[in-house]
Parts: sequence; C-alpha cells; structure tokens
Amino acid sequence: MAMYETIFILDSLLSTEEIEKLIKRVKEIIETNDGKVISVDKWGKRRLAYEIQKKQYGFYVAIEFDAGGPLVSLLGNEYNFNDKVLRYLTYRYTINKLKAREKELQTKKGQSENLDIEAHENGTAPEKNEKREKVETGKSKEVDNA
Repeated sequence: MAMYETIFILDSLLSTEEIEKLIKRVKEIIETNDGKVISVDKWGKRRLAYEIQKKQYGFYVAIEFDAGGPLVSLLGNEYNFNDKVLRYLTYRYTINKLKAREKELQTKKGQSENLDIEAHENGTAPEKNEKREKVETGKSKEVDNA
C-alpha cells in the first residue's frame, strides 16, 4: 500500500452539515476499499486564484490516507459525479516526501517533549486537565515578545 493525499475544493455556499457529510462520504469510500485515513485537514473557506463555475470562494479539505491503486480512480469517479466538488487533486507521496514527513513528525515530537521538560523545570507545568496546545501557544507568545 502506498500513501496518498487528496485535496478537494467544495462549494463555499454549502452548510457545515453538508461539508461534513461530503468529508464523511470520502472517508467511507477510502475505508470500505481497504484504505486507512491518516488525517483530515480542513483548510476552510479561501479565495480561489481564478473563478471556477462563476464562484470566487471554495472550502478546501485535505485527506492523507494509505491505500492501493484502484482506490484513487474510485475517488476520482466520486469527485466527478458530485456537483458540489469544484476541483480535486489526488497524488501519491514520493520517497522524499515520506522521509520529510517522518522527520517533521520526529521534530514535533521532540519539541513537545522539550516544552514539557521546560514547563516542569520552570514550575509552569499545566494541570492534567489542560490541553497541550495551551502550553505550546503560551511558549510561542514568549518567543514573539522577546
């Protein structure tokens, strides 16, 4: 199995329920065809570089997944038959992209461990109920002010 990413642009006039429904549909297609969804990244509503079907805005979604080759053509068929999808692109990760992604994940893991250690040393360790995002956000604000 190879690792792929599909990016699709939905009509920005859709409601949030309809957008979630379409994302769920794509995830179901991947999972029912022996694929595994790794991440779903909603980029949100953005201005298009050029008008598509007389629309200036679109809702962008990126999904990373592991799958076999036939699944890509099935996704293409689903996008082509759905009028709410303005554009789509599905591509396979190269070896270089996979190495870069792995390295990025390792550095993020290392940074979060360093933040935890620094927080405990400074006595600013978060409560167990607080999310890690708050610690990382607070740390980046200190760096910006310095």
